[in-house]
Amino acid sequence: MIVSMKKASRKTIWIILPIVLFFLLCCASTQKERTESRDADFYINRENTYFKKDQYDQAIIDYTKALEIVPGVAEVYFSRGCVYHKQGQYDHAIADYTKALEINPGDALAYYNRGRAYYSKGEFDKSWDDIKKAEELGYQIPSKFLDDLRKASGRQN
Repeated sequence: MIVSMKKASRKTIWIILPIVLFFLLCCASTQKERTESRDADFYINRENTYFKKDQYDQAIIDYTKALEIVPGVAEVYFSRGCVYHKQGQYDHAIADYTKALEINPGDALAYYNRGRAYYSKGEFDKSWDDIKKAEELGYQIPSKFLDDLRKASGRQN
């Protein structure tokens, strides 16, 4: 009887052990996601401070680190695009605005900002396309920018 109880105990252990391991792995994975999210928030919050202090290179590093931790966040691509734009790195800004729009195609402000970046590069047709899209999505384009775009492009709309 003792032998049969030992065999039953061994069988039970082999049934329970995988369940316990699965549970522990799930808990560890959830904790890792929470930690990563907090780390990404840390970099994003610190970046905001760098941006306010005109420390754009450090801001870009922090946004990039946040995207490594939690990829696919439209707002982070958008914000990093704003920093690139502020630095005059229009190709990088356009790439980040485009990535933000791939994730969130309804972001009127991203269309407007990308249109401004195209304007800064002298790509007026692309600028008009984005400005029209931003308007369609309900964004009120500043009249000064529209006037500047009309003059620069030789178009009325």
